[in-house]
Parts: sequence; structure tokens; C-alpha cells
Amino acid sequence: MQVFDEDLNNILERSETDLRTLKQARMFVTGGTGYIGRWLLATLCRANRELALDMRMTVLSRDPDRFRVTDSDIAGDPAIEWIQGDVTNFVYPPGIFTHVLHAATDVVAKSTPLDTFDVTVAGTRRVLDLSRACEAQRLLLLSSGAVYGRIPHEIDRVPETYQGGLDVAQAGAAYGIGKHVSEWLCNTYASEGGAAAVSARIFAQIGPFLALDKQFAAGNFINDALKGRPFLIKGDGTPLRSYMYSTDLVVWLLAIFVRGQSGQSYNVGSDQAVSIRDLALRVARAAGVGSPDIRVLGVPQPATPPERYVPAINRARDELALNISVSLEQGLRRTVDWYRVRFSRDFS
Repeated sequence: MQVFDEDLNNILERSETDLRTLKQARMFVTGGTGYIGRWLLATLCRANRELALDMRMTVLSRDPDRFRVTDSDIAGDPAIEWIQGDVTNFVYPPGIFTHVLHAATDVVAKSTPLDTFDVTVAGTRRVLDLSRACEAQRLLLLSSGAVYGRIPHEIDRVPETYQGGLDVAQAGAAYGIGKHVSEWLCNTYASEGGAAAVSARIFAQIGPFLALDKQFAAGNFINDALKGRPFLIKGDGTPLRSYMYSTDLVVWLLAIFVRGQSGQSYNVGSDQAVSIRDLALRVARAAGVGSPDIRVLGVPQPATPPERYVPAINRARDELALNISVSLEQGLRRTVDWYRVRFSRDFS
């Protein structure tokens, strides 16, 4: 599709130097079939061909056959070898891997807190043991802004130095706690002679492949707009979020992967805040929906500041010279256009 091809070309142009450092890399990848994983695999495959990188990737998936049906262009690339298995107990593939990309970071709403924690931590430990066994040089962990827990109202944009407010009394904190522990595991393995490890703390994202039917407000609103439904906001619409477009996401992850300081964590997201209600309005505008029907079920509490989930991105800017190149309006428009083309039969 045109939007996707243009985006991949943009990533290659901006990340060519970083991508060339992966020449002849032998990479082990988890989470390659999720939203972020799809983008990373598509980028690496395109770069492999156009930059003659002679790179090989072994990708772990619970259901590679299903991915071959839904995303045959990526799944069928000759640079990829698929292995079937669960991240917590997969059989180590033979061979040496120079780089490990641990992107198995999907949040499944129906999973129990204990399952979420076990998969997050045990999966990371399994991947780290593989990286140690094959003497990998570098490892990237896709972590999450959830490691900060509930961010205090007085923090406008949360920095990596904030130690977090994870509430161990809340079962729902399992994902954030699991990611926090995973970062500690990566740094500990690195300090004991393992692969140089860096963590990317992902905040909210938009772009092609974003799930439209999960717990992501932007995806839900795009789905509502394309299907002509009212925009339903279960809360009061005041929480503040920020959204990074997929091209910026991949450019940042590649830079962190190859140039990030071992033992360091980097926020990955936009620092431009928008309320959930305003996000619905912007999605409607991007989709050409006039006079959108936005239904806010919750009622704002007087004198209560809105909840914030917005990163400070000074570390990525200062250390790695990264920036936000795609505005929220541009990103929403491109995402809507991509879905209109891909699912035109469903939305006609």
C-alpha cells in the first residue's frame, strides 16, 4: 500500500546509518507479529534488500502459520526463519545470534494478572538465557511507560529518572511491575558479562497495523469513525496522553538498539499531550466526520487534575539526536487512510 511503502522509505532514509551497523547481523526476535514487531520486521526486511545487509532473522511466534496468512509479504521474506513456540519455554534454535530483539510486549486484556506477570518476566529470563548462550552482542527490550505506575499530577512529562509509583496492592499493576523486573534482569545480565542491554519504554502509538478492537483509545476511535458509529468514552474524557506515529517509533527503536547506552532506559513516545476527548475530535477530523457524536459516560471531578501519561523525551533527544517528525494530525490521517484502503470492503 502506498502509505506503508512511503513510510518504510522514510524510515530507511532517516535510519540508514543505524541500519548499516546491522550488516551481517544474525538476529533473534520475539514479538515479531504484534503491532511494533510488524513494523520492525518490515523495516529490517526492506533495509536488508535495499542496503544489501546480508542480515538473517530467526523469529519466534506462537502461531507463525496464521501470520503467513495475514501478512504474507513480511512472513515470506527469505531473510526470516520462523520457529513456533512460547516465549517462556521455547526450544533454543541452533546457531549464533549477534543481536536479540525482545519485542514480546503485547498486553492481553483477558489474561490474568499472574499470567501477565509470568509471561513478562519468565519470557524475558528465557530470552536472556538464550542471549548468554549464543554470546549475543546487543539486546533491546521493549518495555513500557507502565513501569512508572500512576504518575503524580505535578509531573507534566515523566522522565526516566522518576522511580515510579507502582502499587503492589493492585493486581492490575502486573504488567508494569513485570516490565520493571524485566529491565532489572536485562541490566543485571549485562553487568555480568551478557549482551549490552537497553530498554525502550513505549508510550501510546498510532499507525498502520494498530489494533482497532483492543484497549487502545486511538484504535477504537478510528474504528468508530470508519464504521460510522458514535465515539464512546467510558471515562470522563480528561486523561492526557500523547501519540507517536509508527515511522518515528521505528527510527527511535533502531537508534536505541544500536546506539543506546547499555543499562539505560529510554522513553519512546511523543511529549505533546492531548486529552482523550480531544483525541476523539481529532480522529473525527482526520476521517472527515462532520459533527461527530462523542458520548462521554464519565463526569469530571471538580478540582481534580486530569490523569497524565506523557513522557519526557530529553534523554533520547540529547543522547541520540532523536526527534518527533510526524504530528498527531498527520499520523492520524495516514493511519485512517491506510485502514480505508486495507479494509475498503468492510467499510464501504
